[in-house]
Amino acid sequence: MLGVVCAVLLSGCSSGGLGSGSTITVTIGVDGPLTGNLADLGLGIRYSAELAVAKANAKNTVPGVKFLLDAKDDQADEQAARANGEAFAADPKVVGVVGPLTSSGALAMAPVLSKAGLAEISPSNTAPALTWGADYRAGGKKRQYPTYFRTVTTDAVQGPLLARYAHSRLSANRAAVVSDTKAYGTNLAAEFATAFEEVGGKVAFRATVEQGTTDFTKLASQIAASHPDIVYYGGEHPEGGPLSAALKAAGVKAPMAGGDGLHTDGYLKAAGPSANGDLSSQPGISVEGLASAYTYLDAYRQAGHKEEPGPFGPYAYDSTWALIQAVGRARQGGNGTDLTGPELRKAVADALQDTSFFGVTGDVSFDEFGDARSQVASIYQVQKGTWTAIVPVGRLRDF
Repeated sequence: MLGVVCAVLLSGCSSGGLGSGSTITVTIGVDGPLTGNLADLGLGIRYSAELAVAKANAKNTVPGVKFLLDAKDDQADEQAARANGEAFAADPKVVGVVGPLTSSGALAMAPVLSKAGLAEISPSNTAPALTWGADYRAGGKKRQYPTYFRTVTTDAVQGPLLARYAHSRLSANRAAVVSDTKAYGTNLAAEFATAFEEVGGKVAFRATVEQGTTDFTKLASQIAASHPDIVYYGGEHPEGGPLSAALKAAGVKAPMAGGDGLHTDGYLKAAGPSANGDLSSQPGISVEGLASAYTYLDAYRQAGHKEEPGPFGPYAYDSTWALIQAVGRARQGGNGTDLTGPELRKAVADALQDTSFFGVTGDVSFDEFGDARSQVASIYQVQKGTWTAIVPVGRLRDF
């Protein structure tokens, strides 16, 4: 019952205050694309983090602590993400960072924050290499960054989930697999292709596209010639949407599918009316029907933002709340003495490992690699011009 009440109050309740003592002000950093082609996703993350901070301050969740938010724009550029990470690390008031949006950005930022002992928690990174290492298939899983965490599952779940769904539920036997050249897209496409062939499908066509490509006429013609039952794109909506439109124009009847990078309003606009039937996965459960998300979604809408919370807003809220919870426990210190400064930063990173609560997206906790313990994904389909959950909670064993 306590978990339900906490959910209704946006995870803003507890049996007592977390931490005590003199008042201090700490900063939670947020990194993501606040301008550019992926700004709708980045702003959904920022605004959701703002809601969590506002709630913590209003309810005095951590007595004696006032939270500020410092949002930095990386424009989905990995070098900018690294520079922002260096700025966060250099600011002694920053106790944790939410973000970045992209896995490429995280691969650049995580080493910087880890070296500084600064907690980082992403609501959207899905590359397994961030927590398991690049050679996890051959060499096994090895934690890469002790201060890195995420609230979503990985491509090792969402890629195979859609592959199994396509083969078992859509009777897809031939796939065309396309990806961009970024860490997120290449890994996601590889996970889908491997899983699709493991269940008996055939990858009949493979290709890569450069970021910023706008003309997919030739590629669509090549894909059409391979006669696919499904076209899988590992990448994001600025390229994915136009590719879908080009495929339909080339006469490809098979649906386009992809990961969370396609699950946006931007994809729907770029792909147009012919996108009906296209599929995407989301590295977590569908929150639309969760009672725990109602108050969050209402608060977001009441804030009047032009941008929707998007697929990662709910996870950004929970990521921020996880840091707030960790600050409360860290402030108490191992001997009951309040911590500040560098000691607090280190203690927050340590406390985050054992943080657990019922949030907007359900149970939030982390395994020994920093991954979300909830290893589920969801599948959406474009129906009448909108993304509709057709598998709200999906596990690999289900297909």
